[in-house]
Amino acid sequence: MNRVVIIDDEIQSRNGIAEIFRNHSPQWEIGGLFEDGSQALEYLLQHPEINLIVTDIRMPKFDGLELISRIRQYNKLIPIIIISGYSEFSYAKKAVDYQVFRYIVKPIFPSEFDAVITSVENFFRLEDDPFNEYNLTSSEFDQFLDLLFSESVSLNKSQTIHILEKQCGFLFQGAWFLLIAGNHEFNNHIDDHRALIQNFASEISPEHHVFLFHEKIYCIILQKTDIDYDAFKRHMQKFIWKFTSDLFVHTGIYHSCNNDTLKNAFFSALSTLTQFFYSKTSVHIYQDQKLCDFPYSVYKNLQLQLTNGNLLNIRDEIYSFMDYIRVKQPSYYELHSWINKITHIIIQYCNDKKVPSSYYIDYTENLQFLYNFYCLEDIENTLLAMIDNIFEKIAEQTNSTNTFLVEQIQNYLSDHISENLTLSDLGDVFGISYSSLSNIFSSTTGQTIIEYLTFIRIQRAKELLINTNKKIYEICSDIGYSEPKYFIKRFHQIVGVTPKEYRKIYTK
Repeated sequence: MNRVVIIDDEIQSRNGIAEIFRNHSPQWEIGGLFEDGSQALEYLLQHPEINLIVTDIRMPKFDGLELISRIRQYNKLIPIIIISGYSEFSYAKKAVDYQVFRYIVKPIFPSEFDAVITSVENFFRLEDDPFNEYNLTSSEFDQFLDLLFSESVSLNKSQTIHILEKQCGFLFQGAWFLLIAGNHEFNNHIDDHRALIQNFASEISPEHHVFLFHEKIYCIILQKTDIDYDAFKRHMQKFIWKFTSDLFVHTGIYHSCNNDTLKNAFFSALSTLTQFFYSKTSVHIYQDQKLCDFPYSVYKNLQLQLTNGNLLNIRDEIYSFMDYIRVKQPSYYELHSWINKITHIIIQYCNDKKVPSSYYIDYTENLQFLYNFYCLEDIENTLLAMIDNIFEKIAEQTNSTNTFLVEQIQNYLSDHISENLTLSDLGDVFGISYSSLSNIFSSTTGQTIIEYLTFIRIQRAKELLINTNKKIYEICSDIGYSEPKYFIKRFHQIVGVTPKEYRKIYTK
């Protein structure tokens, strides 16, 4: 009996998914239905027999990504299916780190989800005996091995690496790693390229295997001792020419050492692949690269401009940062580290300004994985777009804060209209310098505080002149003027008549 846990804050969605499982096969039992991740995690910790987890991303209190992160701390291999709305799908990129079995975008269609359940069942069979294909289709078997490969590279676990090596029929130490990537259009049809790449690999060596890494990069691992570098490079170039030029297909080649780990070998090839950022040459063979000095002057200037809050200067520093990269051409590892440092100070700035993470998380997640990009312009545009989005949010927050402050000032002036108020007094009341207070009020309302105070005093005087029999000097005192002559003069300047004439006109 297979047991599944379903987590979704929408009761109709939970029940609908559960019904699909019940209709699929009597082998499935619903272990639990939960509306948030905290409830599910507590249950899962007490029930290790659960075979499958289906979870939404966006939920109150405890979201799906946090749940997956917690689960992976104690269970690395349990299949997890993410379901997500269109507007939230970008957040699912984070789940790449957690080896999610499948992404399903809402609305959920029973027939499609039924096929996913079948794939999960095939996964269980492979887990029992990963070398027996049973009746799996080749695409389903490839999908399982791709998942296993991504986990092996990410976690460098000897158990999963052993399974992969046994499947390939050779050890990865001393093997050739060929990474093939392209632009966004290439990625949009990534599955269509597999057969062509597999045929190419078989032409080079019968001992080979092809993996798809994170739906972005094809990795050919092959054993071949008699390789001439120049001939190999020409052969690779001819293969690249089979793709149309608008896909910008390029490759990085690395020959692993006898003491290489799978992770090191793969990321060395990835570093070679990244050389396409700089030269636009489609084939690169790994060479030792010199370490580059980090641009600390740009880093410090960016920190300074963030503190000053000058958007144009911040953009200029990002341009300077990217120009430095183009000149120095750092390796994948260095470039990754540099961009992490830059995004870290931007995130710190956002935390200081209380900018919600939703305004930058998509960008930072993308920048965490440089294989999401195929050119430096992509990285540059992502950094600039992140900065623009952050400052747009800060402007909204500032305007909202200023509007609230102005409303508070206006209410205070109305409540204390009879007092002899000064800007210095208002600054003390609101805990802000009188010059800043005056600037905020003027920029928000288009008038000075004194102009606004005069306006409400005259309006109050009009009401008292019409609705009461108070003397002019009494009204003068009620609205905060100490000199009746000054009050009469200001009233006449603004209204066009004296207070006495105004009362006569409007009380006939």
